[in-house]
Amino acid sequence: MPMDDQADDIPQGLVVPGLGNESRRAALWAFLVVSVLSGLALVWPVYPLAVDLTPYVFGLPFSFAWTVGWLVVMFVALVLLYRTDAPDPAD
Repeated sequence: MPMDDQADDIPQGLVVPGLGNESRRAALWAFLVVSVLSGLALVWPVYPLAVDLTPYVFGLPFSFAWTVGWLVVMFVALVLLYRTDAPDPAD
């Protein structure tokens, strides 16, 4: 049995389910942007700007509220990404 027949079954490049669907692609890009912004907001050079502030937000120091706030943003982004996923017809 030649190996060439099986080579067509192996995906090439970046494989992300749902990229063929335009609305799903937009949701994935939006999630990627929010993820990158969240990551940048929690590391140098952005996070030290939040550490130096002294106000309290809901009784939490600003640096802790900043981290919790971005955690909430990522949770909402994941929920919205999950809701864009079409259910499998086999389910």
